[in-house]
Amino acid sequence: MCRLCPARATVADHHPVSRRDLVAQGVTDPDADHRLRPLCASCHGTETAKHQPGGFNLR
Repeated sequence: MCRLCPARATVADHHPVSRRDLVAQGVTDPDADHRLRPLCASCHGTETAKHQPGGFNLR
């Protein structure tokens, strides 16, 4: 289940620190389970837009 709404989770979201920030910090396993939370695609898009305007690939 999505952590932000009652929909079915389909995406693993990096939380509370973004994957970009984890990589910049030199974290060896940024995709470890304790750094992820389940979200539906809609909530993931909303959260990404809110916290990472321009998306993950913005330079």
